Amino acid sequence: MKAKRYSTEFKSSIVALYNEGRSANSLANEYHLAVQTVTGWVKKAQIIGTDVTGKPVTRAQFNAMQKEVARLKEENEILKIAAVLLGEHRK
Repeated sequence: MKAKRYSTEFKSSIVALYNEGRSANSLANEYHLAVQTVTGWVKKAQIIGTDVTGKPVTRAQFNAMQKEVARLKEENEILKIAAVLLGEHRK
């Protein structure tokens, strides 16, 4: 049996409904889909890219990395200021 193809727009609308709180089961029943199809689309929609090793990165992981980068930048600025102050103190 040939696999049925769905448009990107249709998949996006199903994922949007899921993100609004609908369950994968209810969407699968309403649109005559396999639950695994719905959950697969949701998982793929959550992946926004890959890391340097080629592993998928989700939106949540990306947001966590952005927070970590911001924290490290702030820490770096503090250390730069401390280095300047310590350098002046030693003179």
